[in-house]
Amino acid sequence: MSNHSSPSRQLNSFEEKELPTQLNDIQRDATNNDSGYKEDVNEPQTSEENGPIVHEITQQGDFFEMGGHRYRRQDLANIVAGDLDNAMYKRRPHRGVQLGNPVPLGLASFSFCCLILSLVNARVRGVTDSKLLVPAFLFFGGAIELFAGLLCFVIGDTYSMTVFSSFGGFWICWGCINTDQFHIASAYANDPTMMDNVEGFFLAGWTVFTFLVMVCAMKTTWGLFFLLFFLELTFLLLCIGSFINNAHVLMAGGYFGILSSVSGWYSLYCSIADPAYTYVPLRAYPMPNSQV
Repeated sequence: MSNHSSPSRQLNSFEEKELPTQLNDIQRDATNNDSGYKEDVNEPQTSEENGPIVHEITQQGDFFEMGGHRYRRQDLANIVAGDLDNAMYKRRPHRGVQLGNPVPLGLASFSFCCLILSLVNARVRGVTDSKLLVPAFLFFGGAIELFAGLLCFVIGDTYSMTVFSSFGGFWICWGCINTDQFHIASAYANDPTMMDNVEGFFLAGWTVFTFLVMVCAMKTTWGLFFLLFFLELTFLLLCIGSFINNAHVLMAGGYFGILSSVSGWYSLYCSIADPAYTYVPLRAYPMPNSQV
């Protein structure tokens, strides 16, 4: 009997042997976990190619999954909102600033120069020499309208940018043609017929351009469409009059140019007449199926 221990004593002996071993295993696992945690925090995770690990972000309802973890969208929004309250973000310029509309400026410069040139072409009061109008062609019709076209680029208006910038170039060219320092007229002094034909070629190019932009304006407003429609007839008659050297056709082109200018003045007034500041506001009537 003395050689055999009781079952309770054997159980206690087993517990005394196994318990230190289990405690050592738990401590070893905890140490490994702590060391692994510190390693993840202090050192960036890298892939096998020693490159940074990029986690994909996916959205499922009100949750975001990132790096195998799921986050509430509202929690992330609160964190971002807190960062945006920082003074560094408040110093940034506000992108929603309302910019002025440069289209009335382009209409003003074009309508003015179209009117004064058309009066000369129509030979109103017998005037046929436009040398006094050259500064207006170069600066108001040319530089200012070109500037208006560049401002249309800023606001993202591709059509107005193309039209105003192109006609700004036209007025600069027309001013240079009538400037003696460019010696254009003197170059054709011995052959005036060639001068008329070259001028007809120049006007023919603008006839084609005006037709294209007129077709592109068939769903805008009646004022803008009539401006381009009468301008198309103006260029066409001036082109024909230059080729055949007929003063009556040139005068007819001048009268259609006056009508084009009047349409431009009307569109200009509709653009700037604010009912809050004037008792005589005018409406820009849209064309059928217009999106304006």
